[in-house]
Amino acid sequence: MRSSIRAFLTAAVLAYWIHAAWAGKERHVQLAARLCAGLVAHMSGEPAQPFVFRSYEPPDNASPLHPALENAGFTYDNALAVMALYACGRKPEAGRVADALVLALKADRFYHDGRLRNAYRAGPVQDNGSMLLPGYWSSVSKSWIEDDYQVGSATGSTAWGALALLTAYEQTGRAPYLDAARTIMNWIHRSTADPQAPGYFGGFFGQEPSERIGWKSTEHNLDVYAADRWLAALDPMGGWTHHAEKAHAFLEAMWDFDDGRFFVGSLPDSDAPNTSMSGLDAELWPLIAVPAYAFRRARVLEWTKRNHGVDGGFDFNNDRDGIWLEGTAQAALVFRLSGRAEEAEPLFETISRQIAPDGLLYATVNAELSTGLKVGPDSASVDFKYFRLPHVGATAWAVLAALKRNPFISAAGQSASP
Repeated sequence: MRSSIRAFLTAAVLAYWIHAAWAGKERHVQLAARLCAGLVAHMSGEPAQPFVFRSYEPPDNASPLHPALENAGFTYDNALAVMALYACGRKPEAGRVADALVLALKADRFYHDGRLRNAYRAGPVQDNGSMLLPGYWSSVSKSWIEDDYQVGSATGSTAWGALALLTAYEQTGRAPYLDAARTIMNWIHRSTADPQAPGYFGGFFGQEPSERIGWKSTEHNLDVYAADRWLAALDPMGGWTHHAEKAHAFLEAMWDFDDGRFFVGSLPDSDAPNTSMSGLDAELWPLIAVPAYAFRRARVLEWTKRNHGVDGGFDFNNDRDGIWLEGTAQAALVFRLSGRAEEAEPLFETISRQIAPDGLLYATVNAELSTGLKVGPDSASVDFKYFRLPHVGATAWAVLAALKRNPFISAAGQSASP
């Protein structure tokens, strides 16, 4: 009798957990579909016309965006949008954004060396001249103003363009996407590699001819590693593994064994690690992009929870002054890929409550969020902040987390993800 009762209870518990797991999966799929619909709703132009998403949309009260954001589509955000839309099965829409990235390589107003800018003019792209850059007319100075960061070329942002194009190539088999990814990565190797030490510098800042950045970023080098490793799988004889190893050596140099975390990067014009701050992406991304780091996951995640965790989510840096929703989605994805799905569920609850009326995820929960970073080398203070605006990048990361899609490796290799 007791064995029968025990068997019945075991079966009931098993059935409950199967039902709960299925219901959770359905909620995630529905969340991704809702967010992808929000992305698509912001597209305009002809169905096959190249398109650049505006990274931030006006807030609920319809207050105007800062002029510098009014027509700015950041390359990083658009690269993520490509990946998210493909993950949702929205191939035509994803292809429009991927086509804009290819066009950007061919139609820069000054450079013809394989670099991408950090941002482009948002909206449908006219294939009749140079790829337009964001900017605005200042009635005060009576001049056209362009943001020095936006017209520059950060190594990480450029590598994300390559990752998006590799995703597009995998989805379509179209050679121009693969060729463009190769072109981008060759520019990074040629222009930003440190000739005397491991790693790649941060890129270039400002108007053409731009100024090279002297620091190296853990996050940027991780992006380079991932793109080169992906290319090496497609083209084993192309020398991509060598370049990936250079980036990986820098990641190893940024490993803090004592604390069990990654330093955010190096100090300017130095190989010494920047120990004064931390960045959430520098902690999380290596755990799903570098197979050899699987054994570090437990230590890094525990350190990250203590130093970046806030009620309901994660902050960008360790001052823990609010929830960074993009990073909260990144954490949800890392937890799921690390076999700790139960820790992702509260993060999805936060994400689900923070979708703007226009269908995009807000960048922050608070009105603004500090990062501890500077916008550019001439900044007098740590002036890079996030604001409570509907954000394409945060939306795309939430889609990837909901669909358990690792953006650093091919979809074909997802089952072999670390």
